[in-house]
Amino acid sequence: MHETPINQAAGLQGLVQPCGPRIMAMVSHGDEGAELPLLWRLCWTLADFGYTVTVLDATTFESESNPGLDQLFENPYLHSETRSDAPAWTVIPSGKAIQNLCSRPSNQAENLRRLGQLFARDSVVILYSRAEWLVPMVGQCGITPLLVVSPEKASLLSSYRALKRLLIGGQLEPTIVNITQPSHDASARLRHVPAGAASLVTCAKNFLNYDVKTITLASNEEHASHTMQRLALRLMEGAVSLGETSATMGQWIANNHLTGMDRFAGSH
Repeated sequence: MHETPINQAAGLQGLVQPCGPRIMAMVSHGDEGAELPLLWRLCWTLADFGYTVTVLDATTFESESNPGLDQLFENPYLHSETRSDAPAWTVIPSGKAIQNLCSRPSNQAENLRRLGQLFARDSVVILYSRAEWLVPMVGQCGITPLLVVSPEKASLLSSYRALKRLLIGGQLEPTIVNITQPSHDASARLRHVPAGAASLVTCAKNFLNYDVKTITLASNEEHASHTMQRLALRLMEGAVSLGETSATMGQWIANNHLTGMDRFAGSH
């Protein structure tokens, strides 16, 4: 009998249950220069822990020359056929399929169950999508989406809009990560709060009555760093199992529905 390993991955390994893969979410709000490198580091971190990861990239639409999730729904065996020799993580264009699923928000549990059936052999599914599609897909089911803020000027406005939509529309409280430029001055790093993050904290408090808590990550952070490993663990803890039946998932959503929606009742 194999003994349970005692290592950094032990906590993560215990989170993936035999009932099926777990789904994470990452918000796309137009800051691809910060979002995509972090997404790839997250995938590498999970792969290092031994998980098979599929990224559903809803920012890219399927086509005949670039098939993806829409085609997999029509022929699920395509995914199984390519899995044996595939890398530990793969990216699947999913914009069209996710948009179609979002047109049926009342069938949220069924939508998630369908994804669970399609990716039953995977450990983790990461949905990379705009906030307006994340809300009908995973809203009110306890997931903690990853939201990235960078020093770019446009990042503050777009991240705030995404945060507002997640909180009010989906009652989703994201894990917010500040992407900073590396500094050789350790004391300066301790004193400095990234401008984008500080502004987001202020706006969220003033207009949404929401206290933002952030994780700071350097743009050159290695996927094997302790910070990345802790981030992966946190996201796994906030992930949702895709192996539930529709009825069970529906009951889970009802039991975990966040109350007090007026908590985020700011007008901006």
